[in-house]
Amino acid sequence: MSEGQAQGPHVVLLVDDELRTTRRMAAMLREDGFAVEIARDGAAAVARLARSPVPDALVTELTTAHADGLAIGRFARNQRPNIPVLVLTGYPNLFHADAFAGGPPATLFTKPVDYAALRSALRDALHLPLANESAPNIPVEDALAPRELESAPENARRNALSGTQTLRALRRP
Repeated sequence: MSEGQAQGPHVVLLVDDELRTTRRMAAMLREDGFAVEIARDGAAAVARLARSPVPDALVTELTTAHADGLAIGRFARNQRPNIPVLVLTGYPNLFHADAFAGGPPATLFTKPVDYAALRSALRDALHLPLANESAPNIPVEDALAPRELESAPENARRNALSGTQTLRALRRP
């Protein structure tokens, strides 16, 4: 940890192409005191990691477009050798722990991700004190599930994006 990083919150680069889940996880991490930047694919992640300052931690989906999570993690380690790498995936058999030479070992989280465990692993990797409050052990996907009292058509209508909103969401970096 450098002197400049001790001043503000730790920056976490969150890489995933599933926008709804990524935004929710980013909001939860922000509530827990992290600064979060989002990259929607491997190319955007590599571009961000090439700029200074390099984020303090990397949380990446294993299967992303343009560069997979392993390539993103390796590039991050080239930029910052001890950066904590946390890998999220629904395909744990594709993960190779030895793919990250040097630095601390990458941590694997199988989807649906246990947010409390992810937060704890980030705090441990960044050597942060434990928070007094504990989040419920709810997978991120479950936190996004429609309310039981709401029918599927009502939920779809309430969450529908206009054509313009969809284009804006797709264009966002």
